[in-house]
Amino acid sequence: MTVTEGCNTGVSYYLADFFGHSEPAIRLLLSLFVGYPLALFYRHVLFGTAPVIQNLFFTLCGITIGFYNYGFDIFHSLLSVFIMYFILITVGGTFCSVVISFIFFMAYLLTGYYCTATDEYDMKWTTPQCILTLRLIGLSWDVYDGQKSEVNLSEEQKETALKRCPSLLEIGGHAYFSCGFLVSSQFPMKRYLNLVEGKFKEKILNGNPDCVSAGLKRMFQAILIFSVYIIGNRFFPEKVFYSHGFEEFPSWKKILIIVICSRLYFCRYAAVWILSCGMAGIQDTMYFSSMNSFVYSLRKTLKHSFLLAFLKRKRCCCRMP
Repeated sequence: MTVTEGCNTGVSYYLADFFGHSEPAIRLLLSLFVGYPLALFYRHVLFGTAPVIQNLFFTLCGITIGFYNYGFDIFHSLLSVFIMYFILITVGGTFCSVVISFIFFMAYLLTGYYCTATDEYDMKWTTPQCILTLRLIGLSWDVYDGQKSEVNLSEEQKETALKRCPSLLEIGGHAYFSCGFLVSSQFPMKRYLNLVEGKFKEKILNGNPDCVSAGLKRMFQAILIFSVYIIGNRFFPEKVFYSHGFEEFPSWKKILIIVICSRLYFCRYAAVWILSCGMAGIQDTMYFSSMNSFVYSLRKTLKHSFLLAFLKRKRCCCRMP
């Protein structure tokens, strides 16, 4: 149950009605945009302060954003963090801890899917729980790798291995990291600890860290891509596939609509991911090496997709009687 369930008021409700999307989806989008002023505040005020302050900031921000989106269902992620800490302080660093964490968190997630599943695509507490499940299982592996000899580790494992068990607050900060709690790619605990311990070097550009301008640039790119989706969705809404008229369309028109809609839906997901990556970039300068390649591949995919749609349309039009 969410906070605003049964109460059709608030910014998210009116935006959902305006854009024609579900209120949980709008809350998620608003949460990502709210993350940018939080990221700027962290970069200019809290960056370089005591690690405990940074861990507390990330934990409280993540829990607050999670409560706004999922209400008291945030309890599931809190429980997972405590259980992960309990596993690490009891059997952490052993293969048994990896097995236990994998079985428990996967079973917990699958049970959540089973209990909350409906006939539609829902955005519930299982959405961030899926990300958290992978992150916590990865954490158990990193602690396990940290107990091995470096001779038996690969180069990647050497970069992510943890020699000690993280504290409860560190696990909470890693789990509720503002740019990685709701929607994000995975990043290891070692990278997060390097961030809060001030081990990242940053470049200064026009008096500001270079990562700030790059992160804001990603935000505007995401807004542009999302605008393409919003405009396109006005002409090609999802409900067109469920209409009786769609069955009567000729084959070439069905294919054209499917191609265009698939690209529009890709724009929606790409915009959300770039928003999250831009926020991460403001807080963590190490993200941009991978972000640049991601945005480059995104541009190639979009260019190829629209070109393919155009060629298919032209080919189909030539076959018309």
